[in-house]
Amino acid sequence: MPSPAVSPERAPMRRMEPLAHHTTMRIGGPAEFFYEPQRPEDLSALLTRLEAEGVPARLLGGGANTLAPDGGVPGAVIHTGTLRRIFREGERLRAWPGVTLPQLVRTALDAGLGGMDRLVGVPGQVGGALAMNAGSAAWGIWDEVEEITVWEPGGAVRRLLPADVGPAYRDGRLRGRVVLEALFKLRPEDPAALKARQDDFLRRKNATQPVTLSSAGCAFKNPPGDSAGRLVDAAGLKGARRGGAEISAVHANFIVNRGGGGVPNATAADVRALVEMAETAVAEKFGVRLERELVIWPEPLRPLGP
Repeated sequence: MPSPAVSPERAPMRRMEPLAHHTTMRIGGPAEFFYEPQRPEDLSALLTRLEAEGVPARLLGGGANTLAPDGGVPGAVIHTGTLRRIFREGERLRAWPGVTLPQLVRTALDAGLGGMDRLVGVPGQVGGALAMNAGSAAWGIWDEVEEITVWEPGGAVRRLLPADVGPAYRDGRLRGRVVLEALFKLRPEDPAALKARQDDFLRRKNATQPVTLSSAGCAFKNPPGDSAGRLVDAAGLKGARRGGAEISAVHANFIVNRGGGGVPNATAADVRALVEMAETAVAEKFGVRLERELVIWPEPLRPLGP
């Protein structure tokens, strides 16, 4: 496949970039073309050009909730990690899609603005968090959105309100749109009270999740009225291993990469095997069909060239 004709000044590109360097699970083969746009307008122009040239493209933010394939990704992977600007506008924060969630939480705290507390300790970036409506069962990041600016297939750039999008639990319902910028309307709060609340969230997270090991976050969405982790645990799979991957012994809705210290690094195939094992066991034992929160990119149909 020829290299897509996009100006390197606007979107620097590398060939055969290892995706394991850009995912929280430390798993993934090379991206055939790996782009890093510098500004939202560069991202929009790149998406429009790739679409016009028929080049398949995938977005990669902080690499959380993503399982990249062992064989790599043909076509383009667009990494938003350089799009990390935040602008304060009174009680609002305007963020580019590559802003990390820890960066967003810290900026809100420093500004004495509440609303982002429940994202403390959560990996990822604003664009991906909006795409999946990151948060908890009772709250999602979209609860704090005033408007977003998106690129749409065909090249249009539009501003949308939450009512235009209709986000749901663990689903930002972007439908092919790509976030270029988001405006969050927050609330003034005492910084000391904000910090105490964030510390409490972080203590509880550290006590109940495998924070010391590489993972992609929760593997499954919680079924209505139940917990995916409880179901996987009750199916007897907590601690189950395939290669270097394990269903966490701390929280059964996390699959961790135990690679290192003599243990082989997990592969995407290892993780997929555990995901499928959990789905089958929970369906057979409880009649519940688990819905994946982990986004699994498919293995390539052909070997990637140099």
